[in-house]
Amino acid sequence: MKILVTGKNGLVGNAIKKVCLSDEFSNLEVDFAGRDECNLLSRDKIDKLLDLTRPDAIIHTAARVGGIGMNLSTPVEQYYENIIMNTELINSAHKHGVNNIICFSSVCAFPSGLDILEEKMLHAGEPYPAHRSYAYSKRMVDIQIETHRNQHGLNYCSVIPGNIFGKNDNFNLENGHVIPSLIHKCYLSKRSKKEFEVWGNGEPMREFIYSEDIARACLHLIQKKDMPQRIIMSGRKEHKIKDIVDIICNRFEYHNVKWLIDKPNGQMRRPSKKKIFDKHLPGFEFTDIEKSLGDTISWFESTYPEVRK
Repeated sequence: MKILVTGKNGLVGNAIKKVCLSDEFSNLEVDFAGRDECNLLSRDKIDKLLDLTRPDAIIHTAARVGGIGMNLSTPVEQYYENIIMNTELINSAHKHGVNNIICFSSVCAFPSGLDILEEKMLHAGEPYPAHRSYAYSKRMVDIQIETHRNQHGLNYCSVIPGNIFGKNDNFNLENGHVIPSLIHKCYLSKRSKKEFEVWGNGEPMREFIYSEDIARACLHLIQKKDMPQRIIMSGRKEHKIKDIVDIICNRFEYHNVKWLIDKPNGQMRRPSKKKIFDKHLPGFEFTDIEKSLGDTISWFESTYPEVRK
């Protein structure tokens, strides 16, 4: 199978680059495209990319993505750029005879207030207000995939990831996701000997997934002839933000934490069911959270200040 991966310089794209070199995926031929190779906001450039690469399958990881800060500050760009990228890529893939596609949605797309996240509940209510424009752009991936599955019988799937983290993440202090932002903040706080400020009270719980785990899961899934329309990929366990902060502080040996309780916590919990994941990827082994966080922090320290930020 020849696979095209978009977003080659992003978190998941870089992780796929690494894991596809292992013997586990020696049967695959994988091409990668980033912004230098193709502007995914342009229909013509997408067509040219697919004419050149002629993939059997696509793993579409490219997106305009950030944390709650970016979703609040740039809702127009979050909605427009993600809608256009996804719409044009999926349509062009169908036109070029690509029968297998994985596109990334987001756990933010789920309705707020659910006791547990389950694939069938994706469109069952309004998303959390702070993520509204980004969430709806990611919901539309699922709708477009559904139409292609139903009308053309294509093996298209939307992956709904939990909170992904890992090497080559975006460690932006304002717009990054929770773990990379916390790593960067703790690192700078230790260097400046200032308080390590963390939004909220640390009580919210999240399922985190290491980027190399989701990369392996996607490469296994894309080879299947019966991919589901949507699948949640998230860690096995929920972790309090407070516990993640403790692991990061222990790794940096710096514990001068100040909780900014006037800042939003976000949703308190977002646990997910793993029934569909376990059906299609039985026995999948996740990397331990302390090991994956330790590896990410070691990479960050060895790469700084050249990390994305």
